Amino acid sequence: MSGYWPPSNECIRPFSTNINLNPEGWIGQNWEESGFDVVSYFPTFEDPDCNSCGQGSGDLEVDYQDTSEDWWNIVDSINPVAIITFSRGMMLNQWELENYFVNWNQWVDDFTYPFQPTPAPPDSTFPLDSLRFSNLPMDSIVSQIFSSGLDLYPFIDEASGAGNYLSEFMGYHGVWYRSLFNPDPNPLNACFMSGHIHVGGQVAWQTGFEGAKISLREVIKALNNILPITGDLNQDGVLSILDFYLLLNVFTGDYELSELEFHIVDINNDSRVDIFDLILISDSVLSS
Repeated sequence: MSGYWPPSNECIRPFSTNINLNPEGWIGQNWEESGFDVVSYFPTFEDPDCNSCGQGSGDLEVDYQDTSEDWWNIVDSINPVAIITFSRGMMLNQWELENYFVNWNQWVDDFTYPFQPTPAPPDSTFPLDSLRFSNLPMDSIVSQIFSSGLDLYPFIDEASGAGNYLSEFMGYHGVWYRSLFNPDPNPLNACFMSGHIHVGGQVAWQTGFEGAKISLREVIKALNNILPITGDLNQDGVLSILDFYLLLNVFTGDYELSELEFHIVDINNDSRVDIFDLILISDSVLSS
């Protein structure tokens, strides 16, 4: 996750692994025992409750070149399976899920020369002014936010882009990254979901934190319907004795793994499928 101006950066602060930014400690490891780690990155501002905030400092400063450099370093280091970018929207209490992002040539100027992205458009492999779309589970996020009773007004913005500034720039980077790594034959490298949420400037930090958690839960539910189960070689949705026997057939030469199947059964992620993976499958089946 990434955020920009408050409250969007503050509502994801507990997911930062940086002890200086999050002195109370990272809560994202195997978050809610989901099997997923959640990590956040964001700039900080001298006045943490600012309105006219300026460029900020740290990761993802409000600067096109700094943002792009930080972005690619971050995603290369963590290989995210899903990305939610956040930023502040209008000074209201909205939870606005952006439907699409534009590969613009002209952007709102930032604070430091060069004031525009370089290159522009940022994605030279995609036609100028073309759209890339969010694939977050937007309907379910809106439904769950509505039913939560939080002081948030959730909706999907179907009619316009995300603002032609750092918000849209970040949102575009998310869906752009997903396009590069989905599909990928290795599910450990694939990015399956991405999108952007505008958080209203009047949203209280704790309320935003609760909204972020609801959004994460819906993303994780959707991911669990997409991601293959580790060790589920026959991909029937269940890790069972059938997978154990099918892997035995690989060792006897009676079955040849596809690239996807290889990654599914490389349980210890050592780039080999061997007896150690077979033992791990056996242990998992016996303990279930």
